[in-house]
Amino acid sequence: MQTTGMYPYFIGSGVLLEAGANAGSVPATLHAQTDAALAASVRAAAVDFEGVGQAEVARLLVVASGWTSSAVERTVMAPLRARGTATLADVLAALALAAGDGTVHLFSGWLPGPDLVEALAVRAVTVIAHPLASFERAALITGQRSRSPLAA
Repeated sequence: MQTTGMYPYFIGSGVLLEAGANAGSVPATLHAQTDAALAASVRAAAVDFEGVGQAEVARLLVVASGWTSSAVERTVMAPLRARGTATLADVLAALALAAGDGTVHLFSGWLPGPDLVEALAVRAVTVIAHPLASFERAALITGQRSRSPLAA
């Protein structure tokens, strides 16, 4: 957590993933103003700024607090790419376990379905869902897009 004046921020770095035929990733950093307790508790986060349901996820931001984008790429994404394909559960579990506490906070306009919750629980990962409105303000900084052989 970072604080600027009286405003707590969650700051995390990682990648913005794009699923489907144009699968790819972009290094990304998120600065999200939220309440102090939430900002302090998030180590791994996934953010879907666009989707209205779990089945419609096209772009997903995955970030870890205190990490660099290259560290997330190397530790989380490279092993998934080596497999050639990954589900949403695979991505969230890899992120949560790499961040060290087995928890991933999902910020989105939808709730994770029972199938996703169960797929994560089997891997000893807990997902905590938050509405996008949990962010009072958010800034997303992205780098150059790269093609990915990872199919979702």
